Amino acid sequence: MGIPAERIRLAGCLLVCLLLTAPAAGQWAWRDENGRLVFSDRPPPSGVKSEHIVRQPAAQPAPLPASSDADGAKAGTKAEPKAGPKTIADREMEFRKRQQERAEAEKKQAEEQAQAARKAQDCERARGYLRSLEEGHRIARTDAQGNREVLDDAQRAAEIQRMRDVVARSCN
Repeated sequence: MGIPAERIRLAGCLLVCLLLTAPAAGQWAWRDENGRLVFSDRPPPSGVKSEHIVRQPAAQPAPLPASSDADGAKAGTKAEPKAGPKTIADREMEFRKRQQERAEAEKKQAEEQAQAARKAQDCERARGYLRSLEEGHRIARTDAQGNREVLDDAQRAAEIQRMRDVVARSCN
């Protein structure tokens, strides 16, 4: 009992078909400026827009490096696959990620500027109040019962010292 000749021929034809279709997996397809579909084993010219690229080959994983104990490499470690041409989806994802990072950086910068402006305004207000205290202007406060009280010399000296500390801490 042997294998019929028909089966051998069929298996041979299938093998030849598989071998002939393997190079097609590494082909590019894009539409040129006239709208015609172009197939090539090379990437399209730089003038072709990414939305006109119909198909591009998938990135092939890099071969594993030979491990050697002399180099201190562990046996069985895998190398990172080489980065091939990026798909449209990958490029879109990277673009959106860059947009999001840029928006976050701009938001952070705006918050920092607003905080710096508030700090400068608070500092100017504290310096103005300190000048008023040092120049001897009458300063009045309202107590818990709503009564108005004018600062005496001891209270003024304490308030001047407190405001000098505030200015020294927050304005420099």
